[in-house]
Amino acid sequence: MNRVERVLTWTKFKKLLVELRPDEIYFAQGLAPLARPPVELRLTFTSGMQYIFIDTAEENVLRRTKIPVRIDRYGNPHIDEEEIKRFIYAELGRQDIKVRSFELMGGY
Repeated sequence: MNRVERVLTWTKFKKLLVELRPDEIYFAQGLAPLARPPVELRLTFTSGMQYIFIDTAEENVLRRTKIPVRIDRYGNPHIDEEEIKRFIYAELGRQDIKVRSFELMGGY
């Protein structure tokens, strides 16, 4: 597995998740200097190859998924891990997929 496909729309990424039914999906938050607030969410899974979806913030939500962007007490934007999980479970209509932080795995 050395191919990587960047998927540009949530609709297409969701369709791939439904069709390929991976056991797990990873997420990571990062900085997106051109977004306001400057935060992004990366979702990735593998099934023969690696698929990546990136969503950036616009005002108080992510542009494509509409997941809320929170501001902590120090003024730093972030996306709540539980909201990411709830979104994925609801969109896929399944609870058996493992949603894991890629940051905790030492990535990104």
